[in-house]
Amino acid sequence: IGFYVNLRWNDEYLWESTFQNAVLPARTTVDAQVTFRLISLKSSVKVGAANIGGKEYFSAPGTGAVGSQYYISLTLNP
Repeated sequence: IGFYVNLRWNDEYLWESTFQNAVLPARTTVDAQVTFRLISLKSSVKVGAANIGGKEYFSAPGTGAVGSQYYISLTLNP
């Protein structure tokens, strides 16, 4: 079994462009993943999520909101 945890933090910042100027608020997001190795099957299963807290945020003015992403992966090694 393996695991991965990532904490990302951005302070409040001023976004300036020809399209729009705006102050984007500070944000913190947490990503995590757990890997299970299935030795007898020569494979692994990964279960993870990005932005576990689920609070949507904007990376720039005029863009869509970024939310959470959840995934399951199966890797086979013949």
